[in-house]
Amino acid sequence: MRFLKTLLLLLLMAPASAQKIPDSLNVIFGPGQRIESPNFTGPVWVERIVIIEYETQPVPIGNVTFPPKSRSNWHHHSAGQTLLVLDGVGYYQEKGGSVQVLRKGDKVQCPSGVEHWHGAANDHWFVQLALTKEHPDGRVIWGEPVTNRQYQAGLTAEGKSWRYYHLARVAALATQGDLHQLEMAFADALEAGLTVAELREAMVHLYAYAGFPRSIQGLKSLMATTNKRAAGDDDISTQATTPPEPPTKLLKGENEKYDQGLTTLEQLTGRPWTQPSDYGQFAPRIDIFLKEHLFADVFADQTLSYADREVITVAVLATLGEGVEPMLAGHSNIARHQGVSEVDLRMIRSVLLQTQRL
Repeated sequence: MRFLKTLLLLLLMAPASAQKIPDSLNVIFGPGQRIESPNFTGPVWVERIVIIEYETQPVPIGNVTFPPKSRSNWHHHSAGQTLLVLDGVGYYQEKGGSVQVLRKGDKVQCPSGVEHWHGAANDHWFVQLALTKEHPDGRVIWGEPVTNRQYQAGLTAEGKSWRYYHLARVAALATQGDLHQLEMAFADALEAGLTVAELREAMVHLYAYAGFPRSIQGLKSLMATTNKRAAGDDDISTQATTPPEPPTKLLKGENEKYDQGLTTLEQLTGRPWTQPSDYGQFAPRIDIFLKEHLFADVFADQTLSYADREVITVAVLATLGEGVEPMLAGHSNIARHQGVSEVDLRMIRSVLLQTQRL
C-alpha cells in the first residue's frame, strides 16, 4: 500500500495484471481458454468463435487475448490473415518492417506468406479477432520466437523510450535489493543496446538516493553479469566493460578531501589501502564518492544525460516509498522539464509495479 500510495504522485495509470484479465477489458466474445505454447512468449486466452464456410476453404474466426508483453512467435499464413483490434494496445510487425502500434478499432491485413508477429504492448492488454483462411499448406506456419530487442522496438513506436524503461527497471531492482532479478535486468538492458558504462554510471548515480549499500551491490551484480558474458555464456557483446582510469589516483597528498576519507578508512579497517576495492576499480567514481561524499559531483559525468539521471532518481524514490513524497514530486517535475514525457512517466510506473510482482 505504501508503494502504491507513493506512486500516485506520478499521476500515472497502473497497468493490468498479467495473472487475471481485468474487468475493464472489453473481451466481447469471452476470453476462452488460457493456453501456454512454445509458439507464444507468455500466456494467451483463445476463444474459437465460429467457422465461416467459404468456397473450398473455411475461415475460422478466433478471439485472442494477450496480457502485457505476451506475443506470438514469427509466423506466416499461407492464405493470409485479417486482424481486428477489439481493445487494448498491441504491436504488429512484418519481417523487415517497423513495429506498428495497434489500438481499438484498427485493422490489419497480413499478406499471404509474409512472416510477421503480433501481441500485447509492453504495459497493456490486447484483444484481437483473427480471421485466418484454411490452406492445404497449413493455416499457420510457425517460426522463431520474437527476441526482447525486437519486441522492445514497440516502446519506441509508442513514443516511449526503451532507454528509460531499462534505466528505471535496473534502478528499481537495485533499490529493492533484488539481485537475482537485477542481473537479468542488466542482461536485458545490454541486449537492448545500453552499454556497460551507462549501466555502471546508473549504479553510481543511485548511491546518492538509495545509499552506498544498494549502489555497491548493484555494481557487483553488473560485474557478475559482464563477467558471464566475458566467459562466453551468451552471445551478447560486453560493450566497454573495461573500467576507465580513476579520476584521482589513490595516493596521499594529491587531494585533501580524498586523503581525509582514505585515512578514516584505514583507521576503521586497521590496514593500509593502496588501491580501491574491486567495485571501486570497476566504477572509479563510486570510490571517489565513498571517500569524499561530494554529492555535487554526481552530475559532472556525462555518460548519462540529465533526463537519464532524473528517470533513475524518480524510479529510486518511488521504490523507496512513503516518506520521500516531496522529493518524488520535485524530481518528477524536473524530469518533465528535461523532456521526459507523460507517456514515459506512465511507462516508468508500469515498470515499478512489474518489479514489485516479480
